[in-house]
Formats: sequence, C-alpha cells, structure tokens
Amino acid sequence: MFDAWTRQDESPLFRLASERSQLVAEVSRRAFNDFVRASRDARGAGIEYVLNDAAYQEIARLQRERGAEEEVRSIAWWRNMSRRLATMPEPKKREILWKLVESYADDLAGRFNPWVYKMATGALPIGLSFLFKAQDLPRVATMPTRVGELRETLSHVRDLTQRVVLQGDLATLRVLARKGTLVFVPTHSSNMDSILVGWALYEAGLPPVTYGAGKNLFTNPLMSFFMHNLGAYKVDRRLQHRLYKDVLKTYSQVLIERGYHSLFFPGGTRSRSNAVEQHLKLGLLGTALRGYIHSLMRDPQAKPVYIVPLTINYNLVLEADSLIQDHFKREGKGRYLLENDEFNQLSAITRFVMNTMKMDSTTILRFGEPLDTFGNRVKVDGESYDSRGRRVSRIDYVRSARTGEVVEDAARDRQYTRHTGERIAAAFLEHTVLMPTQVVSWVLFDLLQRRFPGWDVYRLVRFGSEEILPWEEVHRGVEQALQSLKKLERAGKVQLSPFLHEAAPDRVVYEGLEYLRMYHVPEVVKSWADGVMLQKLEVIYFYGNRVRPFEDAMRAQG
Repeated sequence: MFDAWTRQDESPLFRLASERSQLVAEVSRRAFNDFVRASRDARGAGIEYVLNDAAYQEIARLQRERGAEEEVRSIAWWRNMSRRLATMPEPKKREILWKLVESYADDLAGRFNPWVYKMATGALPIGLSFLFKAQDLPRVATMPTRVGELRETLSHVRDLTQRVVLQGDLATLRVLARKGTLVFVPTHSSNMDSILVGWALYEAGLPPVTYGAGKNLFTNPLMSFFMHNLGAYKVDRRLQHRLYKDVLKTYSQVLIERGYHSLFFPGGTRSRSNAVEQHLKLGLLGTALRGYIHSLMRDPQAKPVYIVPLTINYNLVLEADSLIQDHFKREGKGRYLLENDEFNQLSAITRFVMNTMKMDSTTILRFGEPLDTFGNRVKVDGESYDSRGRRVSRIDYVRSARTGEVVEDAARDRQYTRHTGERIAAAFLEHTVLMPTQVVSWVLFDLLQRRFPGWDVYRLVRFGSEEILPWEEVHRGVEQALQSLKKLERAGKVQLSPFLHEAAPDRVVYEGLEYLRMYHVPEVVKSWADGVMLQKLEVIYFYGNRVRPFEDAMRAQG
C-alpha cells in the first residue's frame, strides 16, 4: 500500500478547506467578468439574453417538477425578474447576474476534510470487501471472540485486490502525479463508480481527486456526508441554461489551474444502454486545456495537465434494470435523470451485495495510457510524443504565429479538445475489459436476432421472451465469440478478463448464466434440459451492449 498522498503537504486536495472561499470568489469573479465582456461584444444585449435564457428554462423546469412551496416561490421570482428585464437599468442586471453567479459557485464548490478522508480510506476497504469477497462473510458473521481471530478476520476482509483488480501502468501515473496535474476520465456505468475510483486511487498510491457528482446523490444522508467532505462538487444536471453551465466550467478550470487533481465522466452521465461511451461531452474536458493555457500565460514553465482514460468494468451493474428501461423510453430524446433507481433502494443494494460477493472477480479498473491536453501520448518522463514517437513541445501548440506568445484561440482550442476526445473514446474501447456476463449475453441476444432476422431490437425485447436456445448453439456461440475476441485482444483492440482467458468455454457459459440469475428479479434466464430460456431480454441486451462495438470485427474474422 502506498501512503505518500495522505499528508497535507503532499496532496493539493488537502488545501481545499482553506482555499474554498477563495475558489468561490475567483470562480464568481471570472464567470461574471466573462459574461460582462460578452455583453459588450453583443452591444449590451448579452446580460439580458443570459438572464432571459436562465429564466425561461428555470420556469419550464420548475413547472415540470411541480415541487414544494419553495419552488413555487422560485417560479414567481424568475417570472418577475424576466418581465422587468426589458426596462431594467444595466447596473441592476449586473447585480442580479452577480448574485446568481455567486450563488451557483457557492453551491457547486466542494469541501475536503482530512479527518473524514483518513476515516474513509480506512473503512472503505472493509465495506468494499464485504461487497466483493464472499468467503469472509461467514467468518465475520460468527463474530470471533478472541482478539487474534478478529484481527485475522479483518485482515482478510481488507484484502480487496483479488476481487477488485487494478490494471495499467500505475508506476508511470505515480511519477506524473508529481510532475503535473492529473485529470482522470472514466467510463460511467453506475453510481458506485466514484466510490470504486476513490478506493482504486488510494490503493494505487495516487492522489485523491476532486470530482463532480450529480446533486441527486447528495440526498442520501450517508453518501452526502462523504461527498460533502471528500472534495466532490455538486452538479445539478437539471439546470441546462448557459449561466449555470459556464459557472460549472469555470469552477473546473480554476481547480485545474490551481493544481487540483480532478476527475469527471466525459460521457456526462451513466451509460443508459451500457455501451462503451463514444459520443463524449467535451465541455469539462475543454476546461483542462483552458486551465493549462491560462497557467502557461502566467508562467511558461507551468506544470502540465495529463489526461488519464480509465475503464470501469463490472460483471453486474447495480442499476441495470432501470438504466436499460430508461434507455428504451428516452432514446433520442435527450438526457433523463433517474431519481429513484436501484442505487436508492436498500433492498436492491442488499441483494446486489449478497450476490456479487459470490463472484470470483466482479470489477476491473483499467488505467489507459496518459495523454496531454492535445491528445498526444505522455511517457514517464512527463514529455509528450506524437503518433510517430517524436517528442513535441506542448507550448508551441498554443503560441501565436504572429507574436510567439501563448494565447487563447476558441476555434483552435475546440479542435484540440475534439481531437483529445476522440483519443479518449478510442482508449475506452481499447481498454474495455469484457466479462463473462457480457460475452454470454451478447451471444444469447445474437442467437435470438438470427432466429428472427426481420425484427428490430424493440420487437425482440417485447416479443422474444421465453424463447429457448439449445445448449449446443449457446456453447458453440460462446466458443466462437471467445476465439474472435482473443484475436482482437492480441491486436490491442479490446481486453478480456483473466477468467475469460483461463476458463473453458463451457465454464464461461455456466458462470455467465449464473451471474445473470443471481441478482436480477425476476430471473434473466432459466436453464432447462434442452436449452436456455430467455426472460428479461432488455437486461440481456444491456449486458451484451458492452461487446457490440466489436461485433463487426468479430464477424469479419469469419
């Protein structure tokens, strides 16, 4: 275990408590001044437009939510403010803008308590071990009476490394954490992700990070306590107007400029379909580049910013049922936030815990090769290298061709961020680790599609249940899929879990089906003498989606 980042003088996040008020003030000032400058460019119409946009969207949102009396008062305030804008003096508009910006910045800003961090890093391995290591449960349940027995039990419980596996060049990341600022960009499947990443960073000897968490997660008292004290900042995804989004981006940028190691999910929210994210949200990613440019403008020797792709790979996803239902309902209709899914249901969490503890390996977190903010590879020396392996000067990317000075260029910087986003999306695929549930689910759904070739996914999900697939077809399909996937892995296009390498195809079928049965209610599949009966096809489709990006390459191999 590495513990170099547990001291206040080692990790930037330990400064957050003392710097919070400064952060809020700086974010408020910057965001406000940006809006004022934009208003001058728009010949005075900018502030009025921003306030009108916020009022329109907030009134519509609050009316949809039909909430408490406080929200009714909010609607009245927004309406009154909007009606007065046309005749409102400019100083009054600025006053309202400042109050809103300051309010959003203060609501966003996270906190960090070193005592809570020490407690959490001590307690979290025990809690996660109960989640991922079944054989320790009976031993703990017997409540050993002798101190030696208790100590031995807890030492076993703390050992998570056999159940939650960390992969990637962690030694390089530890070196880079001291040379610059790390920005981790993981895939996002579950509300458990941030908890697991927090443990993984601690276990790997990497610094704690600040990260954005959906405001809905702060409604859980226990989760809220830890998030409030471990650097998380509240992101209210219900707020879609420009004013809020710009304050959020400014907050992220200021954190990065100040050297705070950060994390954000470039997919924006949990992957509803369980597909590997390929269409990434570039807003927060762009703050990493802008933060680096601003730092260079003050100091040409400023520490670099390193982007670290990270895939989180589960056998089972706690919220799978709700996520896939939401995907089918809302596909093509924009983001939809689930406020009451399995993560907020104690019975579902308990069932998930009791069943995932039975697995040999439930989760793999795989760290990809670090990138700079321009999408170049970064090596252990902290320098950047292009696709041909040539060392490149990062500062030259942002110099003015005319003056040679470091400058911001919105169009240029958007292109850099877009390219970096493409590199992250490619890394997500290359470092996806496929699990038994996903391979078996993909085979089951593929066999069903072959049986009904004229049906689309929605018709299959609706009418294909209770179909029975012969055992011979299932075993042959899994064997062929594994052969193809292993070839793709050798080509560096995907990764397979150790179990998929070590186990025979028949064993993979058994394990995949067993995992699918053990958590979801009613059962996803049933085993019959003559084959596998398919029941919850939407869940089978959900898990199989992890394999779907690779199916064309698999079929091309024959």
